[in-house]
Amino acid sequence: MSQDMKRPSVYQYILTFAILMLFWYILSGYLEFFYIGAGIVCCGIVTLISGDLVFRSDVRIARSAHVFIRFVLYIPRLLAAILHANLDVAYRVLHPEMPIDPGIVTVDTPFRGDVLRTSFANAVTLTPGTVTVDVIDGRFIVHALVREAGEEDLLKGRSIERDLARVFGEGDQPPSGETGDL
Repeated sequence: MSQDMKRPSVYQYILTFAILMLFWYILSGYLEFFYIGAGIVCCGIVTLISGDLVFRSDVRIARSAHVFIRFVLYIPRLLAAILHANLDVAYRVLHPEMPIDPGIVTVDTPFRGDVLRTSFANAVTLTPGTVTVDVIDGRFIVHALVREAGEEDLLKGRSIERDLARVFGEGDQPPSGETGDL
């Protein structure tokens, strides 16, 4: 933790613990003593280790809640992109005459936050046909099964980038100029 950031407040730890316990209960579905006890121990350890991940001390809780709600609303769009990419990859694999031209695409983004960068890298990697190979500041190195399609989606369309920028409130528009690839 950097020196300019304060530790999370007790309220933030309690709220994080409550969210984790609720999630634990939803996933387990049991109200037996063993499961509740295991949930308390596990959620307590996770809260102590990473209590500042859900609610950072430099961000108001209301803002964190808005980001969370926008992220939950973004998930169906991500699932639709994953489904579309799955169908495209399946089509290319089942029809060998389709062009498969692997390549590396470099995507420059204005993203500053670690959570936003991680979300973007994971969204790109979850979309079949692309894998985030490296991230250096706001630059993402992506391997694409079809370089042209990767450039179209990541450099020209930029829908994942634009959607995540809106979710995390880091500007509504990605840079308009294309970046070169390696």
